[in-house]
Amino acid sequence: MSLCKSIDTLSMAYLDDELAAEERHELEAHLTECATCRAQLEQERADLSMVRRALAAPPTPDLLRARVVRTLDQEDRALQKAQRRRWSQYMLPGSAMIAAAAAIALFVGVQSDTQRPSASVNSAAKVTKQSLPLEVQGASTVGWMKTNFAPVEPPQFTEPGAKIIGGRLLPGGIDGRDAAMVAYNVNLTGRPFVLTVLMVRDIKDGEWTEGQAVQVNDRVMHVLRADDGNQMVSYVDANRMGYLFLAPDVPISDLVRLVGRTDLVGDQ
Repeated sequence: MSLCKSIDTLSMAYLDDELAAEERHELEAHLTECATCRAQLEQERADLSMVRRALAAPPTPDLLRARVVRTLDQEDRALQKAQRRRWSQYMLPGSAMIAAAAAIALFVGVQSDTQRPSASVNSAAKVTKQSLPLEVQGASTVGWMKTNFAPVEPPQFTEPGAKIIGGRLLPGGIDGRDAAMVAYNVNLTGRPFVLTVLMVRDIKDGEWTEGQAVQVNDRVMHVLRADDGNQMVSYVDANRMGYLFLAPDVPISDLVRLVGRTDLVGDQ
């Protein structure tokens, strides 16, 4: 078999530094003579670099942090005012202030427990930070995934410009549960980015639902936040297959809209 015919396999092994020295020298010599293979290798190098950059969690922007702090302060002040009015009907003014403070502390504690991400969400967030090599690339990912992660297929998007980069299996990768990862190149309103989708088997009742619920048609997805600050969108189907969508460089509102246009949620 000529090097041109096996360039798909050789290029990935080359980029992952998995070729023997003799094979590497032979491929590099071929690349100096074959412009087609050289162009394909450079494209795969660029795609892999984009995936790795996208899977690295970005720092929280200062403006976003300031907005969150301001919003929380406003909510705390409104809650304190409401509690003071309620307790002042039954207690002396001094006691009312103490009781209101205790009630606020209890409320905040309960909310924090309710919103705490599950272990599988945190595990998924950690996996997406790793620079994992793809086992399959391009359009063949759909058939490969259906065969090796049956009967699940990668989500399909109605959004124009959503193209599969590739995928890989993660046996026991999320809290001991089998999972698979698929990466997409997406061009949303002229801003290209990489979208990562984790598919995890055997999601339990109540898992991946601790965030804000968003309903599209008769399907419900949730906006989750991992302990590292990453926001993701989850969807669990009737077969307990969980889908977790992550694109750190994209506003969460855009990500929700994009997930709402998949065959999982929006295709009725």
